[in-house]
Amino acid sequence: MTSFIAHLLPAMALGLCVAIPFGPIGLMCVQRTLTSGIWFGVASGMGAATAHGMFSGLAIVSGTVLTQITLALHTPLRIIGGIALVLMGLRTILVSAGAANGATCTDATCGDLLSAYTTTLLIAAANPMTILPYLGVTSALDIGNPLIMDRALATPIGVMFGSASWYFFLVLSTNTMLRSLQKAVLDWFNRLTGILLMALGASLCTRIV
Repeated sequence: MTSFIAHLLPAMALGLCVAIPFGPIGLMCVQRTLTSGIWFGVASGMGAATAHGMFSGLAIVSGTVLTQITLALHTPLRIIGGIALVLMGLRTILVSAGAANGATCTDATCGDLLSAYTTTLLIAAANPMTILPYLGVTSALDIGNPLIMDRALATPIGVMFGSASWYFFLVLSTNTMLRSLQKAVLDWFNRLTGILLMALGASLCTRIV
């Protein structure tokens, strides 16, 4: 247990540091919190946190293979992630903002929560920049040492919790400070977010070098 915690805490710090830089996922969390409610923002953040945990686990177990796959699929992953962001931005522009925090977890909205979780999971997974920090973890480890089970378990769990804690903080802060915005302002923010997501997606598609 002591060894597990010793690996868990640095992994949580790593996940937090990787999640903090504001990018498409953070923007989507903020936008969904304002337009659909706090649980949609949380679900979006958890999708990204899951992708972070998956990649960190893969980096620990098979960093060399993951590096080779990432290099081989670098361009198609960028294009897929970029197209997904463009489509997400277009959808965001076309969908009018609803009342903030007005969503309840009925049968219909539970499906929407799953959709919010899945979209950010796929976008984070398709972005090569999500993978790179965790490949650095592998290079920092002593290659001559055998794989330690505690490290293999603690790293993805810690990374996921660290990343999730940032997205939860971001969503909670957004909900607390901006929940009283009028619908006209939310609609304007919705359109601006959609434009930014489309711009980020287009930029991701064009940076194929």
